[in-house]
Amino acid sequence: MYELFVLGELVTGDKHGYMLQEILKNAGGPYRQISSGTLYPLLSRMVDNGWIHLKLDETGGGKRPRKIYQITDAGQQKFLELMEKPLEFNMDTEHHFHFKMVYFRYVPKEIRLACLEQYLTYLETNLKHVTEFEAEITFYKPEPEKQRLQLMRVLDHRRQMGLTNIEWIRQEIEAVKSTEE
Repeated sequence: MYELFVLGELVTGDKHGYMLQEILKNAGGPYRQISSGTLYPLLSRMVDNGWIHLKLDETGGGKRPRKIYQITDAGQQKFLELMEKPLEFNMDTEHHFHFKMVYFRYVPKEIRLACLEQYLTYLETNLKHVTEFEAEITFYKPEPEKQRLQLMRVLDHRRQMGLTNIEWIRQEIEAVKSTEE
């Protein structure tokens, strides 16, 4: 997922490592932070793979030159491959989808639609699970009653959020379908 982020950001222009880390901190939200100990080894591996190029900028006036990263042709190809790769349905699906969606303008319409359709399937599967679990709880009425009632509130919240997300994604799919590209 972080490879996609780095390549996507470099598609938009050259950046230094600190800037990449700051953008990722904001993109991932307050509870999903990336450390320097994760980002810089990743950048080194990506340089080794030939996906990005490192150049030193000595015009900053500091003691050490800044490391500026730029995407290579191989990196452009890897970015496209990562954007085309189907979403995996797991605990990171939502974050991975959001990272992909940020870079939609850099990929063809069919890749955007495929990603949106995959995410719609993910949301519909989650909603089906919640609905079936609600029906099971309603039928069997497990005890204690107070816990059952609170569980039903939680499931109601999840169902409402799922319905809202599904409606938003369906509208997004229609918007992408109606674009010229």
